[in-house]
Amino acid sequence: MTRLARMTRHYAYGLDIGDLDVVVVDDSKPMQAILRSTLLSFRVRRVRTFDTAETALEMMRLDPPNFVITDWRMKPTSGLALLRTLRQRKMAPLCFLPVVVCTAHGTRTLIDRVLRDGAQHVVAKPLSPSGLYDRLMWTLRDGRQLVMGDDGRYVIEGVADTLDEKARKWQQIGIEREIVAPKSGARRDLAATAQKKDAGAARNGFATVRPKRPQPAA
Repeated sequence: MTRLARMTRHYAYGLDIGDLDVVVVDDSKPMQAILRSTLLSFRVRRVRTFDTAETALEMMRLDPPNFVITDWRMKPTSGLALLRTLRQRKMAPLCFLPVVVCTAHGTRTLIDRVLRDGAQHVVAKPLSPSGLYDRLMWTLRDGRQLVMGDDGRYVIEGVADTLDEKARKWQQIGIEREIVAPKSGARRDLAATAQKKDAGAARNGFATVRPKRPQPAA
């Protein structure tokens, strides 16, 4: 049995967009149609759509793709649960696939969880073709390593540290707000401003966490 690498790039790294074999998982038929049409307009090699995570996993085991786009809010298995399943080492070679999660509920907490569990991106709905294209192209150049955690799942190297640092900054901002705006009314105004900033960032597809630009391979 071949020993799995503890550190590797995702399987679509360095490919041309025309080489992509994309699996789309979404329980909405209209959204499936939108994603299929949009991806085909980018001239990807193949697009397969599935209503459930279970069906998608069954077919991916038989015929692995090299890119996955999944909705977050699905039943009975969510997109987050699908991501966590894919990242298990026992799912090789599927554990090395790049995964983009789509959601209309892009809260900072959700995005934090999804990125910590190994997604390359979180994209906000409604999707824009140009935004999706940018995310795909960025991912193809994303040379960050997938590393195996203590739980036997692969995650993206450095993401947890980046998120922890952002959380510390948000905590510090919260402390400063309490000092500068001790009155409850002022605190509400500052909180509302912060929520508007989060919502605007989420509409751009990254919320408060945006990966660093990939550097050219040496």
